[in-house]
Amino acid sequence: MSKHKVIFQPSGSRGEVEGGRTLLESAQQLGVDLEAICGGKGTCGKCKVRVEEGYFEKDNIDSKMSHLTPFTEAERKFIKPADGDNVRLACSSQVEGDVKLFVPEKSRAGKQIVRKAARDISVPIAPAVRKYFIELAPPTLKDLTVGDLERVQRALEDAYGLKDLKADYLFSRACRT
Repeated sequence: MSKHKVIFQPSGSRGEVEGGRTLLESAQQLGVDLEAICGGKGTCGKCKVRVEEGYFEKDNIDSKMSHLTPFTEAERKFIKPADGDNVRLACSSQVEGDVKLFVPEKSRAGKQIVRKAARDISVPIAPAVRKYFIELAPPTLKDLTVGDLERVQRALEDAYGLKDLKADYLFSRACRT
């Protein structure tokens, strides 16, 4: 299949698409967010684009309405004279040549933002994990019968009042390294 250059304004997204693809498919391929709540079935009329006609030297493109397939019945239903000249539905128009398109504000899909009114609320800070710092003196002969875990437990109780602490196997291994 032949490839054709398609440019979307005002985003400036551009690329080559295969002939026969709809403008909506081309927009999706090039990362342009077009409103198409019907999923491209031609029943909502939201995906209107305007074809820019003429030769654009900067883009090296000759854009014409004739580079798209003829009007469809779905387009006649949704495109009104108030929309202006050279307006097409992206879901119904297939690419047959190079085109430069302008996507009106109404046809651009906006990112939805869900926001509630700001208010001042206090949130109690109660972390599931806390850091406690202790320093242990090197073991002496007096500590021969006390293991490292017991020494850590005793230091935490003395410094922070933490009692009945338990440790799993991985903690015990970490104390040795």
